Amino acid sequence: MTGFRSSEDLFQAARDLIAELEAGGHPQAAATLRDGFRCLNGLTDGWALFLESIEKVRAAEAKNLAQEHRKALEAIRSAAHVAVYRR
Repeated sequence: MTGFRSSEDLFQAARDLIAELEAGGHPQAAATLRDGFRCLNGLTDGWALFLESIEKVRAAEAKNLAQEHRKALEAIRSAAHVAVYRR
């Protein structure tokens, strides 16, 4: 898992980012990520939907996020990309 020691570390990072975005005044970004995160089902299609939600946030709102949140989003995106494409 790229940048994470385990899947649970990745999941916790995603939950933390969602909570921080919500608390930081980015409810749409938090909702988009939460919806994608809920699609994780252990199969590639769930990871693909989660990756899609991350890409939506990157495209629409990344420039408005704090640098630490952009970094967290990128780390999560990278791990999700590996889960989908196995590279």
